[in-house]
Amino acid sequence: MQFDSGFSVFRSNKERSIVPSGEKALDEILSGGFHRELVYLIYGDKKRSASVLLSTSVEAQKACVNGGIGERAQVAFIDGTNRFNPYDISKYAVSQRLSPQRVLENILVARAFTWDQMIEILENRLSNLEGIKVLLVSGITCLLQNHDKRTFEDLLRAIGGIKKALEKSRPLIVLTAPLNEYSLFRPEGGKILAHFGSVLVLINDNERFTEYTLVQHPYLPERRILRWKPRRSKRPLSCTTRNAKIDNWF
Repeated sequence: MQFDSGFSVFRSNKERSIVPSGEKALDEILSGGFHRELVYLIYGDKKRSASVLLSTSVEAQKACVNGGIGERAQVAFIDGTNRFNPYDISKYAVSQRLSPQRVLENILVARAFTWDQMIEILENRLSNLEGIKVLLVSGITCLLQNHDKRTFEDLLRAIGGIKKALEKSRPLIVLTAPLNEYSLFRPEGGKILAHFGSVLVLINDNERFTEYTLVQHPYLPERRILRWKPRRSKRPLSCTTRNAKIDNWF
């Protein structure tokens, strides 16, 4: 063990590779995007946080010169909110000039419909995957039904499984969770989940604006960004691709 100067730590932080999230406001509040050395917890609005995971699963597969990890980067997507949408991923991949088929082939999806299934996937099955570069967990505590001692012991076991994956292949880890129903700023899962995350971002989606709050970061200050929603659609409905089939993207 040795001592490093504060400037050398600052310089190493600046030289770390950054993976964009695909959400401009989130990238702005994180000074560019995600660092692979940190664990991110995005909590609050379920729709917005799930959208971040879908776009990140595409951004991570870009070439390194374009801000990604590599075109062959494998992504593990653990879906506890039933929001994994191959159509949205294909549409976003096309907008980034990537092959939708290749992007989807590199994403390994596991769905959890009960709390026990979520624990089983994270504790036991996640460590069996090889070569995972990105781990995305959508709604890690969405299926949590009570707050007794056994439930939080299960959560500790699940986090233990994530740590095994972190030690094995050091992937980029992004977790999402809902907001605790009895709090305006704490995630569901309490201190156990909050202390596991290196970076905490709260997303509140209101009728007129979306609020992004950087609650915790190792070397960035707390920050808040508002994105106001337009009153009118920016594109005519006649030009929409919303009704296109997924086969059109292949």
